[in-house]
Amino acid sequence: MKNLNSRNRPNEAGNGYGAKDFTSFKFNPNAQQVIKKGGAGRRKGVHQMKISEMPECQEDVQKYCHTKQNNFAILDCLQSDLQMEQSVSVPCQHVLWVYKRNLTMDSRFDLASKEVCDSDINKIDECRELKNGAETGFVIPCLIENIENVTAKTCQQYLAKMATIVFSDYRLVHKFVGHCKNDIEKYHCGRLDSGFENEAMHNQGKTIDCLAKHMSRKSDALEKPCKKQLLRTLELQSDDFHLDRKLYYACHEDREHFCKDIISGGGKIYDCLYLHLSSKEMSTKCRERLELRQRLIAEDVKIDKIFYIACRDDIEKNDCSGTESSNHDLKRATILLCLETAVKKGKKISKCDCIEEMKQVRSNIMEDFNINPDILVGCKNEIDEHCSDRGINGQTIHCLMSLANVKNNANNQELMGTECKAALRTLIEEADVASDISIDKAILKACKPVIKTLCSDEEDDGSIMNCLMENIDDDEMTNKCEERLIEIQYFIVRDFRLDAKLYRKCRKFAKKYCKMPGTWWVSSNEHPQKPKIIFACLYRKLQQKKIKVTRGCRHEVRRVMRERAKSVDLAPEIEESCLKDLGRLCSDKADLEHGEEMVCLQDNYDEIQNEECKKQIGELTEDEDEDYTIDTKIMKACTPMIKNFCNNLLEQDSEPADVLECLIEHKQNSKMDSKCAAGIEHHQLISLKHFKFNHKFKESCQADVKKYCERKKTKFEVVSCLSEHVRNDTLFDKTQRISKKCRKQLRVELLQREESITLDPVLSEKCKSDVLNFCKDVQAGNSEVIKCLKRHQQQLSDSCHKIMFKRQRDQFAIADYGLATACKRMIEEHCADKETEVDILECLKRSKNDANFDNTCRTVILRRQISQSKDYRLNPQLSKMCQNDIPKFCRSILDSAKNDEALEGKVINCLKHQYAIKRLSKECAYEVGDRVKEAASDIRMAPQLTIICKSEVSYRLAEASPGQIQECLKKNLLDRKLSDKACMKEVAYLIEEGQIDVNVDPLLNDACQLDIVQFCRNVEIGEGKIMSCLLSALEDSPTKLHPKCHKLLSNRKQMWEYAAQVAPPESFQEVYESITQSPAKTYFLGVLAAVVALIFIIGISCGRVTKRVRAELKNR
Repeated sequence: MKNLNSRNRPNEAGNGYGAKDFTSFKFNPNAQQVIKKGGAGRRKGVHQMKISEMPECQEDVQKYCHTKQNNFAILDCLQSDLQMEQSVSVPCQHVLWVYKRNLTMDSRFDLASKEVCDSDINKIDECRELKNGAETGFVIPCLIENIENVTAKTCQQYLAKMATIVFSDYRLVHKFVGHCKNDIEKYHCGRLDSGFENEAMHNQGKTIDCLAKHMSRKSDALEKPCKKQLLRTLELQSDDFHLDRKLYYACHEDREHFCKDIISGGGKIYDCLYLHLSSKEMSTKCRERLELRQRLIAEDVKIDKIFYIACRDDIEKNDCSGTESSNHDLKRATILLCLETAVKKGKKISKCDCIEEMKQVRSNIMEDFNINPDILVGCKNEIDEHCSDRGINGQTIHCLMSLANVKNNANNQELMGTECKAALRTLIEEADVASDISIDKAILKACKPVIKTLCSDEEDDGSIMNCLMENIDDDEMTNKCEERLIEIQYFIVRDFRLDAKLYRKCRKFAKKYCKMPGTWWVSSNEHPQKPKIIFACLYRKLQQKKIKVTRGCRHEVRRVMRERAKSVDLAPEIEESCLKDLGRLCSDKADLEHGEEMVCLQDNYDEIQNEECKKQIGELTEDEDEDYTIDTKIMKACTPMIKNFCNNLLEQDSEPADVLECLIEHKQNSKMDSKCAAGIEHHQLISLKHFKFNHKFKESCQADVKKYCERKKTKFEVVSCLSEHVRNDTLFDKTQRISKKCRKQLRVELLQREESITLDPVLSEKCKSDVLNFCKDVQAGNSEVIKCLKRHQQQLSDSCHKIMFKRQRDQFAIADYGLATACKRMIEEHCADKETEVDILECLKRSKNDANFDNTCRTVILRRQISQSKDYRLNPQLSKMCQNDIPKFCRSILDSAKNDEALEGKVINCLKHQYAIKRLSKECAYEVGDRVKEAASDIRMAPQLTIICKSEVSYRLAEASPGQIQECLKKNLLDRKLSDKACMKEVAYLIEEGQIDVNVDPLLNDACQLDIVQFCRNVEIGEGKIMSCLLSALEDSPTKLHPKCHKLLSNRKQMWEYAAQVAPPESFQEVYESITQSPAKTYFLGVLAAVVALIFIIGISCGRVTKRVRAELKNR
């Protein structure tokens, strides 16, 4: 500084116009004159100093600027571009340097500036002190440094001319040399000696450029005082791109090409050039200079004149630069994030220009990685090794985003360093792409056709991102668009704040319940809760219903969960914990599409080794069941089906779990889309892996599971355990241990299990070979395979037969899929008040013969009756009513039978025999009587009869009319046409059963209806009283009976008499009971009494038949 301020320098210009010659002159900037001052009272003379007349420059001026005469015009001309400047002779360059130096350093130029800018100098404290100080040459640099506070137009014009001169040499900048001396030497950015003779000193602007480059590569490369001075210098250059000579030279042609109609000043040329930064037509040297300047703007937003002027008021209003604290910070990231925070809080930015400039800045930093110093330095290795061929337009940034996701890298390698990740994260925070997709040109370009097709109706750019994510599985979605979306969403989902809509709707709840900071942006070091944890916290609290939030917040949380479920990349908790399991279980699946990794992990849930991963996948599966919209497979295939089948639930705003049940209920509907049906079944299969994976089942049965089935884990095990308790309590008429709420949901689960064999893993495994043998051509679903197995029940393997019988027991006691689907309308019409499966079936049985009863339902009921006739355990009502009678009378059958094997009607047949002789309890007799009545109408409900008399029956059982085969057998027995003794005996039992009462003989009952009304109207129904009444009428008034009734009743009487011969009583007790309980007991007792009386009379009349014994023999 001493050399620069010396007043006694040698003649530097070498032409008589050195510093010494200026001691008696005063500079008039307007006239470009040197005014010679005399002593007091002396006349002032004027001496013109014209560059064009100086010998060293005459030739250059004549060659390049012959039309210019004004000194400043000549300076501009000779410095108009780098090529011209380098062409100027060295002597002329030196003259120009001396001229510019003297303009700024000589005290008399200070006086000139004082005359032109006096009012402004007095307003600026720093410059006022310089005006009165001993040190000279710094008034003009000081004014330039504070040019934004200069108001006088003449002063502004003067400083505009002087600025071009000042910024061509770092030594002309106020305090620059003193503060940057060490850094200049450290980085070899220039010379500090006074050797002006052998160099073009006015090119010392290269020193500023050199320091700027070092600072752009590393923020703390320079000492703080020097950094401050450099940034201030660059701020002052921001007004006019002419002041940044390097950039001016590099972009001269580009300015003419892109911005020829833009008037220089106010940073407008810079702004115009920034807009074309990614253009292929921009020259490389200009782009490099602009990128350098943008990197410097990252350190000080004032360097971006347009942005700073537009946003200055809002920066101050929101204290974004820290003026209210000791930490004054004008970094682009700090200012931008501060302003974005204000917007997120709902504050209004005062100027529209500021909003537009913010958007432009955000777009620039996403578009060109070269303008972000943190990315350029922190990610240098990553860019060089993996993204060097991507270029700008956002491609390199997206390449880095993809690199951050280790799942995209070979062997899941971590290829990105911590510093690069941090820089990338900060960049995404600054850009805030989620709030406006137009910020990210790479996404916009890749997704343009998709946006046009799927998201054209979105009102704002912020909604487009959400729309694209919602439709990421749509057929219209392109691979490129999906890739770009996943790359940016990988970061957005890891920070609650970056999802604009989620943050807006839920920020106050996240702050209240999950320790989220009150402001949108807080540095990671100050954040009390990791941003990625906030959403998980909020969601779990919502799931547990511990908090109340607005409808809008709940909607956004659900939306985010839907998006996260689409890909492991979008679920940070899963991605971090499941990476190894994902590679082990899913990497070899060639057909695995992007986004299906989550499904793969769910399919392989039992094989997941990492406990945290298993927990996360489990929670996701639970969430999907509670809210079907999270299940990607269902949402992709079933949205139209939901509208078709469950629209009423949507209109009622029903719970998602209810909508899912509706879909399951209609899964086998002929109008159901096959892909949707497959998605539903996949969801059902996944839910089998743990009972908690079914939300409604878990909510309804959690307490019961803990109490009775605690050791069971899979849903299948739990359902089997609970159903066994319900079934046993039902069969044995005990108080139900399982809660009503759980029983209701258990019924739903069993209905679903029966619908498809694939949903019953044990049945599927046990009957695997049987399915191949008997049902290989039967399509799964709608219980078709299970129906097929039932049709071949007699041919099934032992293991399959046993498990099928177990399933039938659950079917009749708790839930019957076939009945529920085929008889849905009939249940609603006739049995709406019935809750249990037992009551529903019994109700339907009573109504099945109504004229308007559905034929399909009637057929299903008939099948159920046939199944029940084969085993009393399939009839909970009969089992309950006869629970004491069965072991009493049929013990031998029970002892010989094996568990879970069908009894083929043996026990029921045994009960019928006891029913015929009236040995059963009243409750049991009532139930068995119904079974006898059913068997009388349809021989298929008399399995023992059909088995024993198989060789005697020539009819196809299903084709026979009601009672036809039974009547044929009875007639053949009476006509002595039956040859099989076992069959004869069984038919005799059948005939005896009909003796009990007329109502168990449908044919007789129908034939004698009028006679019953005529002769037995006052007779109490039950205990065979109606049959006794008819037999009395047959004896007393045979001619009064209708012919059909008379004939059939007489026929029955003959059958009973013959049946007694074919199947005589096997003990005295049976003889006695058969007589006393017979409807013709009066007749039988009369005959017996007559026989006894006859014997008595003969005995009295004939004397003692035996020979007398002599008394002596008796007394011997």
